[in-house]
Amino acid sequence: MGRNLAAAARLDTARAAARTGTAPGTLGWLVDELHHDPRLGSQLVHAAHLPGVPARFAPLAPPLPPRLAQALAGAGMPGLWTHQAEALAAVRRGEDVLVTTPTASGKSLVFQVPPLEEALAGGPGRALFLFPLKALGQDQRGKFLRLAAACGLDEEAAGCAIYDGDTPRGERNAIKRRFPRVVVTNPDMLHLGILGAWTGWGPFFADLRWIVLDELHTYRGIFGSHFHHVLRRLLRLCHAVGSDPVLVASSATAANAGDFAAELAGRPFRWIAGSGAPREGRHLLLFRPAASPYTLVLELLTRLLAAGLKTIVFTKARRITELLYSWLRAQSPELAARVANYRAGFLPEERRRIEADLFAGRIDGVISTSALEMGIDVGGLDACILVGYPGSVMALWQRSGRVGRADRESLTALVALPDALDQFFLDHPDALLGRPCERLIVDPGNDLVARSHLVCAASELPLDPAGTPGDRAWLARHAPVVSELVGRGELLERGDGGELYALRRRPQRGVELRGAGMPYDILDARDARPIGTVDGVRVLHECHPGAVYLHAGRQYLVEELDPDGRRVVAAPVELDWFTTPLTEEETEVLEVLAERRDGRLAARLGRLEVTERVVGYERKRVHGQEIIDQHPLELPPIVFETVGLWWEAPRPVEEALRRAGEHWGGSLHAAEHAALSLLPLVALCDRGDVGGMSFPYHPQVGCGAVFLYDGHPGGIGIAARAFADLPGLLGRVLQLLASCPCDAGCPSCVQSPKCGNGNRPLDKGGAAHVLRLLLG
Repeated sequence: MGRNLAAAARLDTARAAARTGTAPGTLGWLVDELHHDPRLGSQLVHAAHLPGVPARFAPLAPPLPPRLAQALAGAGMPGLWTHQAEALAAVRRGEDVLVTTPTASGKSLVFQVPPLEEALAGGPGRALFLFPLKALGQDQRGKFLRLAAACGLDEEAAGCAIYDGDTPRGERNAIKRRFPRVVVTNPDMLHLGILGAWTGWGPFFADLRWIVLDELHTYRGIFGSHFHHVLRRLLRLCHAVGSDPVLVASSATAANAGDFAAELAGRPFRWIAGSGAPREGRHLLLFRPAASPYTLVLELLTRLLAAGLKTIVFTKARRITELLYSWLRAQSPELAARVANYRAGFLPEERRRIEADLFAGRIDGVISTSALEMGIDVGGLDACILVGYPGSVMALWQRSGRVGRADRESLTALVALPDALDQFFLDHPDALLGRPCERLIVDPGNDLVARSHLVCAASELPLDPAGTPGDRAWLARHAPVVSELVGRGELLERGDGGELYALRRRPQRGVELRGAGMPYDILDARDARPIGTVDGVRVLHECHPGAVYLHAGRQYLVEELDPDGRRVVAAPVELDWFTTPLTEEETEVLEVLAERRDGRLAARLGRLEVTERVVGYERKRVHGQEIIDQHPLELPPIVFETVGLWWEAPRPVEEALRRAGEHWGGSLHAAEHAALSLLPLVALCDRGDVGGMSFPYHPQVGCGAVFLYDGHPGGIGIAARAFADLPGLLGRVLQLLASCPCDAGCPSCVQSPKCGNGNRPLDKGGAAHVLRLLLG
C-alpha cells in the first residue's frame, strides 16, 4: 500500500508541476501550494530559495592510478572536484588537511584515496579511521570496501576492519594477529582498547601513515577536551615507534575551523573550505505555529510524505522524538507504519535496522534527534523538518544538508518552538540566512581532564620532561597538575627528576571521554529484557523513581533506580501524563579569574563549585501540559567545579525595582533565563552544555547576582566566550524582552522548559528594567 501511495503521489507531483509550469525536479509547485493552503499558509512567515551551483573539477598531478580513476568513473564521478584535488595533493605532500565543504560533497573520498593508492602500489602504509559514532564507522567501512572492490583489490590488499565495542573478541584477536590496511574505530575504543594495550599494536603504529578525523566539529566542549589528550597520546606512541602520520580531517563549516583543528590536535592544518561539488536548489521555509508546534510538524510530515518526499524530522530532545512518534501512531497508524523514530539510547540492532530500512526505501520517513545529523548514508532524502531552531547555524545547514538528491531540489522547513531564540530568528529571517557559522570552542587547558590523561599516558609510556617536544610542551602546560599527581602518588618520579611513571594498571578504565558518566541499562520490569540505555548525567533527571520514560513510542514507568548496579527498572504503561524534574542549585565562588566593568555593568569570570539536587518531579498532562501534582524525591546531589561568569545587581538597582513594584528575585530569574536562551548567539553550545542561577542576594558577591556557567567539570570555554561579549549578549536580551508582545513573560522570552523551579517566580518587565539600568 505504501508503494502505491508513493506512486500516486509522484503522479500528483508531476501533474502539479505541469500545472504551475515548474521544471521537473523542482519543488516550487509544493512551496506555492503551501503558501496558499488555508491552514498552513498563514503560519508560513518566510520562504527563501537558495539556487543550485554547478560542479567544478580540477586535475590532480600525478593523476589517480588508472584502476582507481576507472572505479570512480564507474560510480558516476568523471573527475575530482576542486576541493578533493586540492586536499589529495596536500595529503600527498605530507600536510595535515582539514576539509569543511558542505554535507554530501565527497569529503570521504579524501581519506579513502590515500590508503587505496598505497594498496594499488603494494606499499606497507596503513590508516586509522576515527569516527565519533559507531554507525559512521560501519557506513564508511562499507563504502571503502565497495570502492576497493571496484579497483580490483582483494581483502588481503585493501582490508578494512572495524575494531570497536561491538567487535567480538575473536575478531579483535584476529585483527591484532594480522593487521588490515585500514582499522576503523572511535575515540572511546582508541582510548580504552588500543592505547591502553598499545604494545600489541606496535607494528600497526609503525606503518601508520594516515589518521582520519571525521566530523571534527563534534569534538567541541568536554568531549573535545578529552579527545585533545587522546590524540596527543596516540601521536606520542606513533613517534616512539618511528612513524609520523598525516592527519586528514573533515568538519561541518565553522567560522574558526582551522584554528579549532590546530588547537584540538596541537599542530596546524591546511584548511580547505571552498567546494567544487554540485548542489541542487534548496527551499528554506520558516513557520510560526498558530497553536501547538507539534501539531503543525505532524501536519507538515503528512503533507510531505503524501507528496512523495522522503522526509526526516529533527527534534531537539529524546522525549519530543518519542512523543511525536506516539502521537503519529495514534493519529494515523497506516502512516506511522512508513515512519520510524531514531535516537541515542536505542539498542545497536534497533538503530542498524532503521538505517537499513531508510537506505532500502522500506520506510519513507524518520523522526530523529541529532543522532542522524552526521553523514550516515540513509539513501536519498528530499525534505527535512526542524522542530525548533537547532541551536546553531552550523547545525541548521548540517541537518538541511542531509536532504537533496543529485537530480532534484530539497526542502527544509523550520517549525519554530515558543523559544526565545526561535522567535528572534522568525522576526529577523535575514539575520538567520545571512548569519555566518559559529565559532567552535574547545578547552585543551582543562586541568581536571588533563589530570586523568597524564596518568593514562604515563601508564602507556613514561613521560619525560626532557624528552620529545610534545612531552615537554604537555608537561609544561599542566605543570601544577603534574606536581599534584606526583605529590598524591599517582605519578612516580624517577630519582634523578627524570621520567614519570604511573603506578595504576589500566587507568584508562576510569576515564569517560564524553563527560556524560557511565551508562545505565534500562530493563523491562516484566522479564529484565534490555529496553535501552541512559547516561549517568541524564539518569537522575529522566529515570528517577516515578519518571515516565519513553522508548520507541511506548511509555514506561520507572520503578527502581539502582546506582550500584547501574540499572533502571521500568514497567510498560499507558498514561495521559508525563513527568519533568524539579531541581535546586547553589554555587560557591572559588576563585576570580577576570573582571570587567562596562558603565554600570560589573561582571566577573571565575571558578565555581556548583551543587545540583533533583528534589522532586511534576506530573503534567500530555495534552495541554497543565500541572497535575508534584512529588518529592531524595536523591544524592551532583557536585562539580566549573568556570562561570556572573554579573552584579547592586543595591541601588534593587531599590529602584522595588519602588517600581517589580519582583526582585523574579526579575533576576527572568534575565537569567533570557540570557541562557540567547547564549548560542555568542558561543556555539547545546542547552545541556550550560547552566544558570540567579540570587536576590549572594553572600560572596554582596548583592543580587546572575550566574551563567559551563555545565561540565573544569569548564569547556563557553562561559569565557560569553564573558568576552557580555554587554552584547545582554543588549540582545533587552531587545528580545522589548520585542516580545506578551505581557507577563512567555516561552518566547523568559520561560524555560529546563527550569528546575517550574518557571516561578518570573518578572519580564523587571528583567528589562534591570538590564536598562545596568546597560545605561
